[in-house]
Amino acid sequence: MIRRSFRRYLIVLLGVAGSLYISMGIVNLLVDPFGIYDMPRIDGFNAIKVDVDKHIRLAKAVQVRNVLPKTVIVGSSRAMLGIPATDPLWSREKQPVYNLSLYGGYLYEAMRYFEHAVALGTVEHAVIVVDLWMFDRDWETRPGFSEARFVVDPDGQPQTPDDTEILKTLFSLDTFRSSLRTVGRQDRDDILIQGADGTSDWRSAEGWLRTKEGHRPQFGYMEHMFATTAWWPEPGRRWAVTDPNDPNSPLQFFRRMIRTSYEKSISSRIVISPSHARIWEVIHAGGLWFTWENWKRALVAIVDEEAERAGKPPYKVWDFSGYNAITTERVPNTQELMQWYWDGSHFKQSVGRLILARMFDATDVDVPSDFGVVLSSVSIEHELARIRDARETYLTTHKQDAEEAARWHKLNK
Repeated sequence: MIRRSFRRYLIVLLGVAGSLYISMGIVNLLVDPFGIYDMPRIDGFNAIKVDVDKHIRLAKAVQVRNVLPKTVIVGSSRAMLGIPATDPLWSREKQPVYNLSLYGGYLYEAMRYFEHAVALGTVEHAVIVVDLWMFDRDWETRPGFSEARFVVDPDGQPQTPDDTEILKTLFSLDTFRSSLRTVGRQDRDDILIQGADGTSDWRSAEGWLRTKEGHRPQFGYMEHMFATTAWWPEPGRRWAVTDPNDPNSPLQFFRRMIRTSYEKSISSRIVISPSHARIWEVIHAGGLWFTWENWKRALVAIVDEEAERAGKPPYKVWDFSGYNAITTERVPNTQELMQWYWDGSHFKQSVGRLILARMFDATDVDVPSDFGVVLSSVSIEHELARIRDARETYLTTHKQDAEEAARWHKLNK
């Protein structure tokens, strides 16, 4: 009798546990907190994805397979936050557009996601957004990165993605917690969200400001990070990345992306992103200014070499960095909102729209005349000299900003 009662108890317990497990999976499927199951986005329920950053590398690998874009944006968090994938400036022939950019991604990861998207067979256009820090010689893949998610292996051979991870995520308690947070935070305006097009943004500038102490502390945080962690201290030849023919330089990942673009007849545009001028002051204070210039020369050289190899015109290399009407925006001492920037590293989508307008020659958008130039083997020396001259002016007109940005390097001495 006791044995029979225990058996019934065990069956009921397993039945309840199984029902709860299946119910959790159903909730995760319907809420789809990471946007990987291609479920409808319902306003007030799951339209606002607040936890995608927890599994961003899984989400991007899966989402691009669902979207099958004609255009991809590839880069780091600067492009992810700053280049809008949904904008009238994208012509119909370029749509759908998907933002493949990743938080904290070095160039290897950008290259692999690019190759993954291209192998899907729908990509015809690409905007490749690069920054010097992505070319760190000591690069390593970030937590959450997996080669098994791609439709092509590192050697360029087709492979079948391991989709068991998608199933495991469906029945994960971590996913269930994210589902609850997603449903519970639909009305919050102080959260970072990801759209179905892969672009991330703060839901409202006012909500962002309420959670911060103002822009100036955010600038200081980012400058401190670059000065003490991202760029320095300098171990060995970490930033010896400016030789376009060095087989061990991350420049070869860039070359591989350009070569792939030519081989697949993809119309690519290369963008050097417009971080705030204070970031360039951090570079100058740390002695990387000439490295930064030589890196730009190397990008142009690689594009020229690959164009000649393919027998096609060189892709345009657009430089939006330096000191111009956008990048020298005043950083307020108060809780005032900036027009163009969140912090020194990350620009707003209002800037991204100007980038698109400049590249696509949009006549209905007012773009400052000094924002965005094309670098070529003919023009690059003139443009580098122009940035040096503009810096001298900035040191006079924005003395406080320049001094604050340069001070962080002293921590390394």
